[in-house]
Amino acid sequence: MNRLSARRTIAPWLAGAALLLTVGLAAPGGGTAPADAAAVGCDAGQSAARATRGMQGADPNSVTTPASRRMDGRLQQRVDRLVERGVLKSNGEPRTARRITVPTHVHVITAPSGAVAVTRQQIREQIQVLNDAYGGRTSTSSVQTPFRFKLVSTDVTVNRDWYFWHVGNKGESETAVAAKKALHQGGWGDLNIYIASLDDTILGYAQFPWQGNLALDGLVLSNQALPGGAYTGYDEGDTATHEIGHWLGLFHTFQNGCKKPGDLVADTPYQDDGDNIYECNESDDTCTQPGSDPVHNFMSYGDDPCLDRFTRGQARRMVAAWLAFRA
Repeated sequence: MNRLSARRTIAPWLAGAALLLTVGLAAPGGGTAPADAAAVGCDAGQSAARATRGMQGADPNSVTTPASRRMDGRLQQRVDRLVERGVLKSNGEPRTARRITVPTHVHVITAPSGAVAVTRQQIREQIQVLNDAYGGRTSTSSVQTPFRFKLVSTDVTVNRDWYFWHVGNKGESETAVAAKKALHQGGWGDLNIYIASLDDTILGYAQFPWQGNLALDGLVLSNQALPGGAYTGYDEGDTATHEIGHWLGLFHTFQNGCKKPGDLVADTPYQDDGDNIYECNESDDTCTQPGSDPVHNFMSYGDDPCLDRFTRGQARRMVAAWLAFRA
């Protein structure tokens, strides 16, 4: 899981920033608010959705290899500019606190009748799941990231059209755009979570930090993929963990399959993009590069009981994306 794979790495610009961020990132980039993100926004409507087995290894918003390289180049440019402007020290150490608290706004969408109920207890449990996952408390093999999530607002909207939330293949549907524009709160550093009834087999999706439209920023979750939800195997809250990874700049571990540059993180081994991504078989080794498949990584497609860790490289990439686009 933590063996280094042969992909390019940027300078260790976060070395010494905090204990949890002292070794190995790969790939990355950076600046401030994504005002110029339109240059890459056309490459992927929304971040690759987390899907159940019914998708058979394919999700409706896969990022192509050229697009992933362009996105990563955007991130690298912004990190370089932060160093030039002194936001980052010359050795790459960020001038920021170790703890990053993310204000979180939860928007529950329901229908006049027959809607799946989402309780306040589920929302509280979901926030706890996120803080456990990003706090490194889910596995002895996981790292502690600096991100913590603070619930600052919850609202409930009764709207049948918004409740039956459609996930488009070429970007947001008209109803999704309308719902987000009406409900979104805060700026680039605020996390907006929209909970509704999603299309079959889709558990959730999110916007990458560089996608450039604040009104559409955030992540969408199926109301059945929360802690205690109805989707067996996906009822522990890790769809949100996975999607926030995208929101903070991570690709799937199987991004680009066995081809370079993989997921652009050095310490996640390459993973073929097929039906194997749904399995939790620790012996899987689907690519010739070093390391077995990262089946327990939060950015793979295993079910919730299988997923329990981020790597140091992923933690450092998320911090890079935060400083570049959200801080």
